[in-house]
Amino acid sequence: MRRRLYLAGFALAAVLTGFFLLRLVFTAFFWMDPDRATHAIEGWMTPRYIARTYDIAPEQMQAILQLAPGEAPRIPLQKIAFQRGIPVEALIAELEALRLSQNPP
Repeated sequence: MRRRLYLAGFALAAVLTGFFLLRLVFTAFFWMDPDRATHAIEGWMTPRYIARTYDIAPEQMQAILQLAPGEAPRIPLQKIAFQRGIPVEALIAELEALRLSQNPP
């Protein structure tokens, strides 16, 4: 009986290790992909994601999103636009202009 518990524990540990190893590999390949920044900014993206993906300076993004210094909410652009009472398309257009000015094609 004890042997089965040890075997089940080892199998569970092996499965979890494999899961996290695959997750690490897929994440590494995603962030190493040079074409990831060629996609348009969308409403589901968070400010932190946009800053990392498109190499936008956080200070400039905070100015556009009217955030306090050091504030990087983990809420999507859609919700930020709703809270400010503006269309999400207007917010995306401002961020796209900033992205293109910093990283021309």
